[in-house]
Amino acid sequence: MDNEIKINLEEEFSKLFNSPVKIKIKKQSIELKKKNVFISLINTYEQALEKSNKLQSEFDIDLFNYEEPYFEVIDKLFLLMCGLDLYDIISYYFYERYNIEGNINPIIEISESGVETEIYLKTPEDLYNYLIQINPNFLMDK
Repeated sequence: MDNEIKINLEEEFSKLFNSPVKIKIKKQSIELKKKNVFISLINTYEQALEKSNKLQSEFDIDLFNYEEPYFEVIDKLFLLMCGLDLYDIISYYFYERYNIEGNINPIIEISESGVETEIYLKTPEDLYNYLIQINPNFLMDK
């Protein structure tokens, strides 16, 4: 926040409340910054895939030979950043999450007692939270 804006806000709030007001800027934690960057990255990549699919399905424009190397580089960076287990989940999120009917395919977790649980990853935040659940140190060492 610009210092001049901060001072103006403090003055106006002080007048409004008839009491001194001091605005403190709270910095985001490193974990929250990494979460926000991860979610933004997932959103952007998902939008790129959707645009590519739309060009193919609606306009019969196939840019696969052009786009494929870029998508491959990004996928490999996810693999390097996250490791194979988490990469498999991220890859599922992008490429296998929706079935042909447009419904979400759940991830099936089987507990040690044999109980099956369906996990639905609807949003990038759901993906992030699931990855943190599997590996609480996800993105923290990077």
